[in-house]
Amino acid sequence: MAAGAENAVSAMSNVCAWPSSMFDVYSAFEPDVVGGAAKGQCAGCHAGAYFTDNLTHDLEVERFYSGRAEGIFKTFSLRGVKDSPPYLHDGRLFTLEDTVEFFNLVLGTKLSADEKRDLVAYLRVL
Repeated sequence: MAAGAENAVSAMSNVCAWPSSMFDVYSAFEPDVVGGAAKGQCAGCHAGAYFTDNLTHDLEVERFYSGRAEGIFKTFSLRGVKDSPPYLHDGRLFTLEDTVEFFNLVLGTKLSADEKRDLVAYLRVL
């Protein structure tokens, strides 16, 4: 590859790269160490380096209320999630705590208060 092309590819990869986070600094940290991450079933949709499977999913939240079906939505990345409130596709969840509780209810994971707190702390370092 010509030097100019290598420089262009390198520059482009820097633009597309995720910003560093505490997760990157401590990359040996495993999600399963955080009690709520494994039990919360997060990796079912939020897996890999970008914490997304890039697929669409239907959470079937309409089973909790009378109304129209919400349908499918693309899984968003959890990288830098602390910097992008409000959460969910329509912004209905204002905090990470709200979001963890929402998925706790929708997925029926029965996370304890400590597991939810640990999971929120984990999300803040991604």
